[in-house]
Amino acid sequence: MALESLQLLYPEILLSALALILLAADLWIPPRHGRALFHFGMLAAGLTLAMLGLSYPAAAGASSASALWVADPLSLFFKVIVLVTTVMTLLLSLDYPLPSEHLGSFSALVLFATLGMMLLVSATDLLLIFLSLELVSISSFILTGFHRGDLKSSEGAIKYFLIGAFSSAIMVYGISLFYGAAGTTSLTGLHLEMTPMLLFSLMLLVVGFGFKASIAPFHLWVPDAYEGAPTPVTLFLSVAPKVAALAAMLRVFLHLLPASGVELAGIFSFLAMLTMTVGNFTAIFQTNVKRMLAYSSIAQAGYMLIGFVAGGQKGIEGVLMYSLVYLFMNLGAFAVAIVIGNQESYELDAYDGLAKRHLPMALLMTFFLLSLAGIPPLGGFVAKFYVFAAAIEARLYVLAVVGVLNSVVSVYYYMLIAYHMFFKPARTDKPINTGLYLTCGLTVAALGVFLLGLYPDPFILTVKASAVMAGPHVASAAPARVPAAAGR
Repeated sequence: MALESLQLLYPEILLSALALILLAADLWIPPRHGRALFHFGMLAAGLTLAMLGLSYPAAAGASSASALWVADPLSLFFKVIVLVTTVMTLLLSLDYPLPSEHLGSFSALVLFATLGMMLLVSATDLLLIFLSLELVSISSFILTGFHRGDLKSSEGAIKYFLIGAFSSAIMVYGISLFYGAAGTTSLTGLHLEMTPMLLFSLMLLVVGFGFKASIAPFHLWVPDAYEGAPTPVTLFLSVAPKVAALAAMLRVFLHLLPASGVELAGIFSFLAMLTMTVGNFTAIFQTNVKRMLAYSSIAQAGYMLIGFVAGGQKGIEGVLMYSLVYLFMNLGAFAVAIVIGNQESYELDAYDGLAKRHLPMALLMTFFLLSLAGIPPLGGFVAKFYVFAAAIEARLYVLAVVGVLNSVVSVYYYMLIAYHMFFKPARTDKPINTGLYLTCGLTVAALGVFLLGLYPDPFILTVKASAVMAGPHVASAAPARVPAAAGR
């Protein structure tokens, strides 16, 4: 590999080296200094983020580093989202009561999961995609069960592990069938002939990616894993692996479908509608805020999938914009949940009378919930408008209508939390104490949602640049026949 190509891997190399150092430091640093390891983890993610800007030419097109992966603006966009999520996860963990032992291992596992996602969004070979997903999954299994003395944490981790192992087996079987049909696992330069084996392999790949992106009906692990995991881990799992899996799906299926002539738009449309509906309608009946936000995240994956189904330039931009907005509004909602959960519980009743006890906190939570519901002029409205416009432009009218109706349904359970905060009497007069790091996280999230809603132009330009410059395979791969298969 040429030196200039290797330079494109410097961010991943740096992150893996710093994660290994962090893992080794956990053996020598006493537990009372564990918070320093979180700071080191944030520094590692920050340095990697800075190196991304140095490694990628500012105005270059796709720069292939090998046959296995590609460095391009599309991958850069998602890597930035993943790294920002990592920094915010470790920041919020500083104000969360994690077990004092092995905090370095916790931080290292977050970095290893981040490394896997950075490789995943650049991978152009199914084997590298599988290995990247496994690195993410194994790290996530351990992080979910980090509260070893908590039965819910252990239960969530076991369910996550069992279903994850099953989905990995399905995916690897799909990859083997694809190799048998195509004679390669590479996604570049494909000239495929439609066969039953190829079609079956694509269906298995859809199942594997559906688990990683928490798409219904492959979402059954999500509520228990999200509820049992430490809340910063829940935040991490609800954002980073989801958007990374969707980025990989964009790259995989924009290579495979035009090359194979297979029409899967109808299946993806059905999955998007099912995911939105299952997520929103199940969230209505939840009394635990973490479970409610878990089902909300499932529904949000359905909205993102609308842009994926729509295809074309507008659809790809919709996925990118929604991923960016989703980072900030979900970050804010979970940050408030950490504040309340630290002092009371994650049950809905814990929010009773919050406006009387801490009005700014109640207003912020309402702000984030309104954005998740897609109420203007917040960032969530811009994101949903983008994907719905892409669906309408692609003549996917049924999909767009189902998305809008699901957004209306989501208002009920989001505003149910607001009802408890503003109209229910407080159960206690105990003041709400917000730590420094949680305050920083809430500030970043609020600014992100506010700016993306009221002044989205710079972000839209970035999204357009990332989608256009993702390489000729993306620019030309949004087939005009996809909407025709799913829009009627």
